[in-house]
Amino acid sequence: MPSIYNLTIVNHIISKLKKADFRAEFFNLATAFQKSVIHHLYTQLGRAKFRMAGVRLGKNVSINGKVYLSRFKHSTIKIGNNCTFNAHDLFNTRGTGHCIIRTHTDYALIEIGNNSGFSGVSINACQSIKIGKNVMVGTGTAIADNDDHPERLGTEPKPVVIGDNVFIGMRCIIMKGVTIGNNAIIGAGSIVTKDIPANSVAAGVPCKIIRQV
Repeated sequence: MPSIYNLTIVNHIISKLKKADFRAEFFNLATAFQKSVIHHLYTQLGRAKFRMAGVRLGKNVSINGKVYLSRFKHSTIKIGNNCTFNAHDLFNTRGTGHCIIRTHTDYALIEIGNNSGFSGVSINACQSIKIGKNVMVGTGTAIADNDDHPERLGTEPKPVVIGDNVFIGMRCIIMKGVTIGNNAIIGAGSIVTKDIPANSVAAGVPCKIIRQV
């Protein structure tokens, strides 16, 4: 006769099996495998493309999806260690588009510090964009040091500086000439037209300081 202890174990296993959602678990395993394939494939191809374009690439840079890259002659694109570029919906819970990293003039500069992460971001420099270390940028955000169609607007580029440990929410626009200080938080959907000081939370259109942290 089976012992009460053994019957308890069997009943516990049966109860767990009844509650299990095998379809969801199988689908999650398949998705994890798909993410692993995408990560390894695009990271290897992306790193090779970056190096061919003359990008100064740090160690352990991850590229998850399509990144559109162009480097104008004599310009500099420098990406630090352990940076991540997510450009595939599987790598962002809100969904994400392609990443774009481009310089548009001779001697323009894009510099990104260590341990920074980007989802579906657009970074376009005619003069200088400097992004610090430990920066997180949400999906759909555009960062540019210039106005589109300057030939019609008659405007000039102005450098953008984003400090260390900055968090920028999804679908923000960082306009030319802006400095965002260390440890700042920019709320989703903001349009940053003026400097944001360090250790502050800011949001809105145009972006305004809400409080200090």
